[in-house]
Amino acid sequence: MNAADPTYPLYPIASFLAAAMLLLVLLTSLIRQSWNLGVALLCFWLCLNNLAGAVSAIIWSDNAEVKLFRYCDIVSHLYVITCVTKPMATLIITRRLHIIASLQSVDFPSRTARRRDLCIELILGLGVPLLVAGPLYYINQSNRFDVNEGFGCANSQRTSVLEILTIESWTLVPPLISIAFYYPRVVRTFYQQRRDINSFLSSNNSISCTNYLRILILASIDILLTLPTSIVTIVLRITSALEQGYLPFYWGWDALHADWTPTSVAYAEIMAGKTSSIAQYYYSYWTAPILSFAIFGLFGLTPDARASYWRIICAVGSRFGWNPSRHTHDAHTSLGEIHFNSRPQDVSLDDIEIWLGPPSLANVYVPTLTETTERKLTGSAELESGSESLDALGQYCSNLRNGEHLEPIFAGTTDAALKV
Repeated sequence: MNAADPTYPLYPIASFLAAAMLLLVLLTSLIRQSWNLGVALLCFWLCLNNLAGAVSAIIWSDNAEVKLFRYCDIVSHLYVITCVTKPMATLIITRRLHIIASLQSVDFPSRTARRRDLCIELILGLGVPLLVAGPLYYINQSNRFDVNEGFGCANSQRTSVLEILTIESWTLVPPLISIAFYYPRVVRTFYQQRRDINSFLSSNNSISCTNYLRILILASIDILLTLPTSIVTIVLRITSALEQGYLPFYWGWDALHADWTPTSVAYAEIMAGKTSSIAQYYYSYWTAPILSFAIFGLFGLTPDARASYWRIICAVGSRFGWNPSRHTHDAHTSLGEIHFNSRPQDVSLDDIEIWLGPPSLANVYVPTLTETTERKLTGSAELESGSESLDALGQYCSNLRNGEHLEPIFAGTTDAALKV
């Protein structure tokens, strides 16, 4: 059968690539032991989200059959976790950047302060998503899970005021806090005091100004992707509920959990909706790969990351008997053994003026034939004729070819033919 989604297999391919890229970013961070908790949590959950999305899109590419119950239970809750983690990670990132931009410290001065900050970030980045995907999601969960033809498993909750306040609001409030409190201060402080911040960051080995800007760009991209999606999703769900004529505060426990059977949704039903709903549907799936590509572009192509990739290749290659680092070292060693101290074999009289000779004679000057054959030399006798100079020069060239020492030639008249 043909795939239901006309763009298939674009989405699973992009999701697999995105998952692999994020895995590389996590591995290089592990090797370099350089962690930013917000970025690490975002990469981890996005990697799992992309992997699950790719697998589900392949399994249900041409059907909406309800199957693989345990797998769909995990994936549907994973989607909720990732949906909440993205805005929470943005809040963690902008909060940390605000601390750095305020010139307080890249790290906290005391162990108590570090533990308190770590607890806050873990609560925001791990505790809140698990809370939302666990009990809060179960309160508003209308079916065990949904199966969308072409994309596979999905979470299922019924729109109500309580559902918007307890689930949808977590995708809206953190980006608003980031924009209202942290982000403007970060940008304004960095712009006004960029010289002090550059000096502060350059004096600290744990973070550079370039990494600071990369993290700031990531937070900006995440806000641009997350906040509009959250607003559109909430508006569309409220509008759809109002069009049906009823938006209760809560549907009731029995009404939601009486029929726990998973439901399947055909691709034709999805395409029968409004254009805005279809666009929001596709955008919700493609947000994770797009954000993953942005993360890899910012953190996966840096010089440190490329060096880490090479170390991974060397480690894997060594297990198969290939040691690229050793071969590279040998190549450099062989180049280092090349010698350039061989003497010229034939030296003409015209070349003597240019050639500098051995290192000990680097500043030796030898008179040429065009110069005066009679000269006064300090501390020595005068040359009696030009023929003596020619004889001395001829003997000098002969000794050069034979590699002999120069002192015997000018014994008794050391400065007669040389001027230092």
